[in-house]
Amino acid sequence: MPLVLAFVLVFAALLGWRGPSTLNAPDLPQIPEVRSQDGVAALTLRAALDPHGRPAFFWNGREIAPTIRVRPGDVIRVHYVNALPEFCGIGMISDSNLHFHGLTTSPLPPGDDVLTTMVAPSRTFDYVVRVGRNQPPGLYWYHPHPHGLSNWELGNGMSGAIVIEGIADDVPSLAGLRERVIVLRDIPRDPSVGAAESKTQLTAAPPLRIALAKTHLGMDDEDYQGNTSCGVDADAQPTINGIPSATIAIANGERQLWRVLNASGKRHYDLAIAGVRLQLVARDGVPIKLLEKIQERDVDHVLIPPGGRAEIVVTGTSHPQLLLSRCYDAGKTGEANPGVIFGELVDDRGTGVATRVASPFGVASDRTYSNLPPSVARHRTIYFREDAHGFSLNGKRFSPNDPPVFVAHAGTTEEWTLQNDTDEVHAFHIHQVHFVVERTHEWRDVVDVPPRTKLRIVVDFRDSVVRGTFLFHCHLTDHEDGGMMAEIKVV
Repeated sequence: MPLVLAFVLVFAALLGWRGPSTLNAPDLPQIPEVRSQDGVAALTLRAALDPHGRPAFFWNGREIAPTIRVRPGDVIRVHYVNALPEFCGIGMISDSNLHFHGLTTSPLPPGDDVLTTMVAPSRTFDYVVRVGRNQPPGLYWYHPHPHGLSNWELGNGMSGAIVIEGIADDVPSLAGLRERVIVLRDIPRDPSVGAAESKTQLTAAPPLRIALAKTHLGMDDEDYQGNTSCGVDADAQPTINGIPSATIAIANGERQLWRVLNASGKRHYDLAIAGVRLQLVARDGVPIKLLEKIQERDVDHVLIPPGGRAEIVVTGTSHPQLLLSRCYDAGKTGEANPGVIFGELVDDRGTGVATRVASPFGVASDRTYSNLPPSVARHRTIYFREDAHGFSLNGKRFSPNDPPVFVAHAGTTEEWTLQNDTDEVHAFHIHQVHFVVERTHEWRDVVDVPPRTKLRIVVDFRDSVVRGTFLFHCHLTDHEDGGMMAEIKVV
């Protein structure tokens, strides 16, 4: 038995796995969907406390956030009902709203506006979000974004996926494959606001755990010097489509498209399947083909930061395999990200019922995402900092009453240097637009900035629909609530 596989099996046993087909986990739940009809996807979404006192989404009488499935050019209409209690437990009014993460759409109400649209308890709001005809086909999502309560609402699981159809137009080999929408969360065991806002303390991992993690990750001693490894997190429960672990049906040799969303508030997930290579086809909703000119890229793991998405092709094998999230080091003062077993791939001989990737529509993605202009209009630097007073960008903590820190011009691109002056990772996100990470040459809308490093990105303001004021911030929601956020205005 190969040494690395042996260590993986020991690692799995320590987490409770006993061997092939013995996880005794239920089948992976299929998330119900709302599909567009005549160009409109319409639903009523209710925010309320569940029986355990946890803020949650309810749809059609069930505690569930449906996947919204639309085509480019469609409209998403959400009748949003805030049935949360008037006060959330620390004296704050339980305001709520929705952000349509990753969509290049208007930041003005009744669209993807989180600055002026606040739905107070016992109130409703009707969102009208127009999906651009140039929106790349892929995985996006929706979640609340009220400043000061994002960590409580999103962190407790208030989120759902959005699928923009048409990926087979860019990657024809995907047409007809079984498709799975997979939502990963990290649900706090204590759902209260106070618990959500307290920063997780890292605990040094036992030597054996470090040794196993190092072997599984392929890390050497130098990678572990001066840090606390992945930490130990007993305060939250990782889930896959709402349950701790699942069996995932896939036939031997079958290719499936997995659309994976990291909907956690703070946690990174570094996905791998022991002994199986993965094929990455899209990041944050954008097929890699548009810039890289290849339909699939072979990888052995995919790191997904909070708010990020990855669309991967998984091939079944003749024996059950484990779906893992590998241990991730977020820095000396970062969040705990220990290893997780999310489930087991089991051969169903192709008999299971599942959504299949739609055939090509005959409309290729807009060429805007296939290239960047040869020059940028502005160069800016964003400093990520934290101290005893909280989190900040460029030395200032966010206040909703502050003016925008930047003014950009529609039709241009800008180069931003993201400089992390702290000892923990920060996940940069900007609303309404995507950016290209110069180091990896990928389109993203969330990217990690490691501790004490800098990263250059090219931010794309070329779509004329993006005019108005919106946000950029760290997508670790306690950092965002703590002030690591700012406004930008596009004119």
